[in-house]
Amino acid sequence: MAQTGHSQLGSYLREAREARGVSLAQVAAETRIIQRYLAALEGGEYHHLPGDVYARGFIRNYAQYLNLPAEEMIDMYRAERGVSAPIKVVPAAIPPRTSTIFIPSIWAVVLVVMALVVVGYLTLNALGLTNIATVGETTITPTVATPAPLPTFTPQPTNIDGSTALPVDPTTPFAPATATAEPTPSAPVEVVVQVTGDASWMQIIVEGAPVVNGVIQNNGWRETFRGQREVSVKAGNGAAVELSFNGSPFTKMADQPGKVITKIFTPIN
Repeated sequence: MAQTGHSQLGSYLREAREARGVSLAQVAAETRIIQRYLAALEGGEYHHLPGDVYARGFIRNYAQYLNLPAEEMIDMYRAERGVSAPIKVVPAAIPPRTSTIFIPSIWAVVLVVMALVVVGYLTLNALGLTNIATVGETTITPTVATPAPLPTFTPQPTNIDGSTALPVDPTTPFAPATATAEPTPSAPVEVVVQVTGDASWMQIIVEGAPVVNGVIQNNGWRETFRGQREVSVKAGNGAAVELSFNGSPFTKMADQPGKVITKIFTPIN
């Protein structure tokens, strides 16, 4: 194909689409790529795309939809857009050390108090103030008050939320909690999908949630999908995909290569 415009990749994509006779709106509906992103790819306006990773994914899906070599299209995109700047790895800064506050233990406090009492008693004894002269027949002897023992603090175990935890009997052996598995009801919809021909773009939705969205290569890929209400299978190359519903024999989704087809399975199929 001859290059037109300023983007060779965009020319290839646009000419291949026009050769198939499909519009951008139809391509957007069948590939799930927003139409303005398809227009940006065909016009070489890569700055309108959400990012490099998304751009390469759009090109891959669009090229496979048009039966173009995806890797060559991606290489052409890289050459036109240029090589991204390498990522710089910056070592994490070492956080400054925080000073810790020393909290003396209760025994250290008790020893300090006892030392002060002994020093005070020895000082009073040296000054002769521990004994007072007798008055008449009575001897008055003052007594040095003994400090009351400090209360003993016993830490209480607490829960994560700050509440006091219940006491634990140390004689009771530890028994880890075991979870009882709840039985899973059987799924009325079971679809087995396998790729037997060329690669195909696929989108598989179970109960309204996409579980597969991308290109599947023919490398013996086979998966089983189960649901209670609905399993939807969409293939960009229906001739390369075979399906089995609830144990039925495998059948191809389409007879023509490159045909986009969607099949929806429910319990009433």
